[in-house]
Amino acid sequence: MPAQIIKIRARFFVAVEGESEQSFVKWLQTLSENELHIHLDAVLLGGGGFKSMLQKAVRLHNRGCRKGAYQDRILIVDRDRAEQGDWSVKELKQQAAKYKFTVFVQCPNHEGLLLRMMPDMEREIPDAASAEAKLKSRWPDYQKPANAYMLGRKFSLEDLLRVARVDPDLASLLRKIGLMGKL
Repeated sequence: MPAQIIKIRARFFVAVEGESEQSFVKWLQTLSENELHIHLDAVLLGGGGFKSMLQKAVRLHNRGCRKGAYQDRILIVDRDRAEQGDWSVKELKQQAAKYKFTVFVQCPNHEGLLLRMMPDMEREIPDAASAEAKLKSRWPDYQKPANAYMLGRKFSLEDLLRVARVDPDLASLLRKIGLMGKL
């Protein structure tokens, strides 16, 4: 009997701002299960400013490399964190590139991204202060943080891809993990 070949999953290090983003990454993992042979290793940063989140992501990535190599490094943050004043989005992306991190900036925040995944809302970018209220007006059962199961019941890959067609950061993230190539 010939030996069975086991295909190794491509591993991605994904540093996320909070629990909402961690659930989002878990949902991306479920979307990819039938199509791709990847593992998205979501690591919680616990918020902070852009500078501190990048520094923590670099430390956690280096520590995680002991378990094996990652194909790529991704950092997911909310654009409204730029208002905390340490770095702008442009500065974050420049600094992250030095450590080979791709940055996905949610506009204006995670709730804003979810709102944009609603039908015909992909071009709507609310201000950060009203994003959650606008999302709840269209998804009354929404509770923060929505887990991956709730996201899967509410949204589809097509909803995600519709936003990615108008959001270059999201498109870059999905291309990197292979979901955009499945169009």
